[in-house]
Amino acid sequence: LYTITNMPVKRFADFLHRRDELAGYMDLLVRNFNPETVGGLMCLETVSVGWDGGVYDCDFNQQLGMGIGGNKGGRNVHSVENLDDLLKIPIRTDNHCFGCTAGMGSS
Repeated sequence: LYTITNMPVKRFADFLHRRDELAGYMDLLVRNFNPETVGGLMCLETVSVGWDGGVYDCDFNQQLGMGIGGNKGGRNVHSVENLDDLLKIPIRTDNHCFGCTAGMGSS
């Protein structure tokens, strides 16, 4: 059985916010941070590509418009000659990343 954490982004974050549950949900994810999950995160091995050619560390960053190399003018499929070039750019993180590192991990 595989389960995936509901990531606190976009519609789900709005839903939690409307119910005044976003802070509690984020607290749950943070309290359940598991450092052993970090080595298996999808952002370490996967690149997401948007319809416009923009490249992202993961599909959640894509949903949030957090492109590799910056939101505006970030990297795209035309500016990347080799995927190894992306290894030099730090992975963009934010609070939603706790969703992939809580419990047994989700990515």
